[in-house]
Amino acid sequence: MRRAPRFASVLVSLAVAVAGLAMAGPVSAATTEYQAESATLSQANVATNHTGYTGSGFVDYVNTAGGYIQWTVTASAAGSATITFRYANGTTANRPMNVAVNGTVVSSGKAFNPTTNWDTWTTTSVTANLNAGSNTIRATATGSEGGPNVDKIDVVTGGGGGTVTADQLLAKVTSCSQISSGKYKTDEDVSTATVPVCGKTGAVFWKADMDIDCDGVRTTQCNENTDCCFQADTACHTSGDSPLNAAGLPYVVVPSTSSIWKYTSVGIGCGSVVAVIYNGKIEYAVVGDTGPTQIIGEASYKTASDLGIDPDPSTGGTDSGVTYIVFTGSGTKVSTIENHSQAVTLGNQLAQQFLSSN
Repeated sequence: MRRAPRFASVLVSLAVAVAGLAMAGPVSAATTEYQAESATLSQANVATNHTGYTGSGFVDYVNTAGGYIQWTVTASAAGSATITFRYANGTTANRPMNVAVNGTVVSSGKAFNPTTNWDTWTTTSVTANLNAGSNTIRATATGSEGGPNVDKIDVVTGGGGGTVTADQLLAKVTSCSQISSGKYKTDEDVSTATVPVCGKTGAVFWKADMDIDCDGVRTTQCNENTDCCFQADTACHTSGDSPLNAAGLPYVVVPSTSSIWKYTSVGIGCGSVVAVIYNGKIEYAVVGDTGPTQIIGEASYKTASDLGIDPDPSTGGTDSGVTYIVFTGSGTKVSTIENHSQAVTLGNQLAQQFLSSN
């Protein structure tokens, strides 16, 4: 639950390097182009009757569900990659497709929106993990009108599709399209509500302070003696139906449903992945608890500690400078809420997709 107002200034450690944090810095990337006409086709044909394609042609799906293009791509090392489709769609239908990597669907019903006419090409991207060596990428039409015309895919590995930096994410949240009906306060003793919840493609975000949530499992760091407001439960539970461990698991607190905002309305729930950004660092956490209906800006002891913020539940936290990006929709929740490594892996993928979509 929400901490009482803080009464001490915050000391921030600037030299913390913690596993699970994405540190800002340049990362080299490699881009490889794979033409559609050179891939394996099913219920799809190579065509040249529209202009603007690259290579020797493009692929035209048959107007039925089930047709696919399958590429074999090579990655020098295992890791996250961005797969960018160059396509044309001159109809009013979005011609959805399932995108699968090595037999696992990584984007279900992905829309390939109209491009005005069949000679106009655009791009759309998904993010997925590739194995070292050979991988298959299959785009299967799911609608009765088949898939769009596909020219090629570009696969970015080794940086551009790998580690996302704090600066890259922050550059996408410089302006706010407010989706909350009102604004939130940052603390109980603050008189004015100034923090809106903002919408982006594939995520919502807010910029606030960070108070410390120490609820859940009793630990040396979090108990009735260290925290005046300690509660031995959290709104979200582990896969074994136990309260979360605030001292051991990076998680974020969202405001309980109210007339200001209903977080479940955008597909957010227990286990939703959150990119928490502070001082050039990214912590991939999960939604793990709910707080008061009028206050925003709170995360677990472990989240604060990993970001170099004083995690003391009574005097810690920071008064400003924290950005919370909560990924929304299908495929943005970890299957086991207590598995932080899973949150980091999925968070990197979702962050890269967020960059591509905004």
